Amino acid sequence: MNDDQIIINKLFRDLVKVYSSSKTSIIALQAIIDALDHLECSYDELKDQIRILSDQIKNTQPRMFPLDNLMILLDKESVSHFQLGDIDSTKNGLKTLFKSYLDRLNDDLVKLTHHGLKCVEDGDLIVIHSIEENVELLIPEAKKQGKIFKILILKQDFKTTGHVIKILDKYEIDFQVIPEFDLVHYFEQVDKLFIGTQALTLDNKLICDPGTSNIVSECHLNNIPVYLFLKSLKLSHFPASEQNIKKFETKEHHGEIEYKEIFYSNDIVELKLIDHIIMENGETSIDKIHDFSIH
Repeated sequence: MNDDQIIINKLFRDLVKVYSSSKTSIIALQAIIDALDHLECSYDELKDQIRILSDQIKNTQPRMFPLDNLMILLDKESVSHFQLGDIDSTKNGLKTLFKSYLDRLNDDLVKLTHHGLKCVEDGDLIVIHSIEENVELLIPEAKKQGKIFKILILKQDFKTTGHVIKILDKYEIDFQVIPEFDLVHYFEQVDKLFIGTQALTLDNKLICDPGTSNIVSECHLNNIPVYLFLKSLKLSHFPASEQNIKKFETKEHHGEIEYKEIFYSNDIVELKLIDHIIMENGETSIDKIHDFSIH
């Protein structure tokens, strides 16, 4: 793995601690468009740089959706632009492509939020624990529409939980923060769990933030409905074993004792534990989800 790949991997992993994977993809697309405006190179170098960009994004650890799927589209749709023979025309064509991907992402988020609003009811106590579209868009929009509800935040790492708190405070949304392991004391009060995902794999597994698997399992065992908010661009063409989940190994010390600590960048959650799947077209059944994959 070269240095550029290592840098982009870390950049994406850092961004998804404070933004949803959708917003991270939007930030990346905007950066690519800006870079094309300032890029000075030959026609052949441009073609090579676009290929490298696509390959690096498709090989991040973990895979970064929806951007990963957009690079698959780019590989197909950029071919005609590289037959123009003129660098300025090609760059303009590529910028038009990237802007269309940006428009699609934003449009999908509007549709997802619209359908998600039906899942928020007056009096709800909703559990969340990570940054995804439901936190950035759905919950603030529900508040704007006058719905009365409360959020129970399950505390994760400082950056992620802090960013969730900032969003809820900005929109004056009532919330309470508890440790993840204390959820057991709230099951009689909780109405539903909202989660997002970085990807849904070909073998029906969700690639989520660390801790999601335990939370979903607890809610499932205690008959708390689990709502998944999922965009079609997050449907992966690969099984969970090929999602490039990053394994970390660090040396730690307890007094004079040195030991190895191992942890992973993401959790894996079984789709069958989800009660409601909300997509851009509305609530969707498990057996119909993969019909919306890009081809």
